[in-house]
Order: sequence, then C-alpha cells, then structure tokens
Amino acid sequence: MAKTQKYDEDQLLDAVVKYAEIERKKIKATELAKWCRNNIEGLEEVRDYHFTRPIREKDEKTGKVIDRSKLCTLKIEEINKTRSLTASINTNLLLRASNIDTFMEQTDIVKRKMIVETRKTVDKLLVQNGNIVRENEALKSENKSMKIDILKLTEKIDKLQIVQDALSKRITYLMKATDEAARKEMLSQMGITDKKVDLDVYSESLQQKLSEVIDINKTLRRYLSDVDEKEEKTSDITSDIMSGLNL
Repeated sequence: MAKTQKYDEDQLLDAVVKYAEIERKKIKATELAKWCRNNIEGLEEVRDYHFTRPIREKDEKTGKVIDRSKLCTLKIEEINKTRSLTASINTNLLLRASNIDTFMEQTDIVKRKMIVETRKTVDKLLVQNGNIVRENEALKSENKSMKIDILKLTEKIDKLQIVQDALSKRITYLMKATDEAARKEMLSQMGITDKKVDLDVYSESLQQKLSEVIDINKTLRRYLSDVDEKEEKTSDITSDIMSGLNL
C-alpha cells in the first residue's frame, strides 16, 4: 500500500514556483525547505526530503509498486537545468565576450575547452527548443479542442436561454390566468414551492428540451379537467388559457 504523503503535491509544487521567483540561482532542496518553513503557511515543518523523496505507488497497468518522482522534484530539475544552461552561456567568452579578441587571446587549451563547451551548450539549446516546439504543438491541439468544447457549451447555453425565456413567459401567463391553487400545483412540478426552490429539480428542467421541462398544457388540461367535473363554467376558462399558452 502506498504511504500517505504528509504534504500535498500541489502545495509543494506551488512552494517551488514561489521560491524560484525570488531565488535566481540553482535551487537547493535544503535552502528551499528552510525558506518554506519561514514563509509558507502549512509548511512550517517541511524538510528537504519532502521535495526530493519519490512517491511509492501502485502501477494501475502492471499492479506493481513503483517509485515516481514528485511534481515538485521534476520542477526543481527543470528550473536547475535551465539555469545551468544560462550560466554556461553567460560565462562562455566565445558566446558572450563583447570583443571577439578576448576569446582569441586565450591559450589554445582554453579556446579548445570553450569550443567544446559551446558545442554542448548549442546541443542543449537545440534539445530544449525541440521540447518547447513539441509542447507548443500539444498546447495548440489542446486549445483547439477546448475551443470546440467552449463553442458547444455556448450553443447549449444559448438553447437553454431560449428555453428559459419561453418558460418565463409561460410562468408569467400562468400567474395571470390561473388561481393560486393551480399556480402552486404547476410551479411545484418545476421545483418551485412557497418557501423554497428545489435547485436540483429546476436545474434539471433547464437541461432538457422545453417539451421535457414541463408540459404546462398537459398540466392545465388535467387540472381543468378535474375542475370541469365540478363546475360547468370551466370549459370557457380552459379555452382561454390554452389559447394564451400557445406561445
């Protein structure tokens, strides 16, 4: 069974990001933990190993227990890798010297060493650039998918707005055309009662087609049909109400 972690991964990752904003050099776990104990609420007892120790968990595919690096650990490695590359570029005379003669004046051994380091730096930059390009392509694909989802949701919202507007009109007419007992009966079917609104019922009603939300015509017919058995005058009222509900 996987061991329960004392600190949430997102909490530790957030701490790394905040620390990286004030510490521009390579991140050391001991210094990171010390800073967190003094500056991050909830991490007053955190230690360096909380940022570096892997998580032991069960692989869902194989069923085996494996060690996985924490998100905060991966973030630290990513930041340090970038900063190591930056430092390498900034100290390389071949790349950064304001005057090319500064490099040419070095001994052959130093120049050969700088050339080798420069090649390694360029290789790292090419790899990093390739990773960034792939990440950007993945983000573009994800953004495209999200845009499609947003458009679909917007379309659904527009349809629901139409449903809600029609429903509001019917409720308004209902309030004018029926007595209090009829209103209570029919509004209760939409989740609306005297002292409360059943949001689950009402929300569900808005997520269906208008014909599925509430068939006021059917409700009125049933209600008025019952009344018709008691009073002969109801037939005239029924005709008026039905004509008014054909919105």
